[in-house]
Amino acid sequence: MLAQLSVTTAQPALVDTHREYVHLFSIYVPIAIGVFAVVAIAVAFALIRYRRPAEQAARWHENNPLEGGYAVLLVCVAAFLLYLTFSAEHRVDTVANHAPPAVTIDVTASKWEWSFYYPAYGITRRSGTVGRQSLVLPYNQAVRFSLRSTDVIHSFWIPQLRFKRDAIPGTTETITLDFDHTGTYAGQCAEFCGLRHADMLFSVRALSAAAFRAWTAAARRGAA
Repeated sequence: MLAQLSVTTAQPALVDTHREYVHLFSIYVPIAIGVFAVVAIAVAFALIRYRRPAEQAARWHENNPLEGGYAVLLVCVAAFLLYLTFSAEHRVDTVANHAPPAVTIDVTASKWEWSFYYPAYGITRRSGTVGRQSLVLPYNQAVRFSLRSTDVIHSFWIPQLRFKRDAIPGTTETITLDFDHTGTYAGQCAEFCGLRHADMLFSVRALSAAAFRAWTAAARRGAA
């Protein structure tokens, strides 16, 4: 938690979640296409090669080596993809959580509202069914979020960063993100949480350090 009222100079998170996602996507998709192609070709071959007149009962023949080999291949593919996924997640979390944060924000998810509290500034922003206040952050700085839920499972999702993390009741998730350019990032809950789930939206405004300092000063005056 920061004690001062200005943004400190901090090293940004060193791992780009967008780049990691694209890298995994470039591996997942060709494998998925390959598996689909093998299955589709096998089904088409069986339909053409072994078709029988409708009045004749079909006779099934086992091929244990072929079936066993295919099952082993699928297990190996799944294990490989899980290894890549968990390795990337561990790499992102380890590097990001060691980056000294410029800003710390407590994120509380509830039906159907997001609450963003800045401990160092005494500022609270809300977005969802009641409020539509933007989450304002400095760009190109490590921003640490403490994520929790007060009722059911929600999901903190910022599509532009290719980042999503569940908020689970009874636990607090600590995540660190870096917004690499100024502008507005759309966010939403990505876990169905009830009737007003679609209204659980938020937006992130990434500002320069000077603009963020000006915003916090104005927000503190408004809160006071």
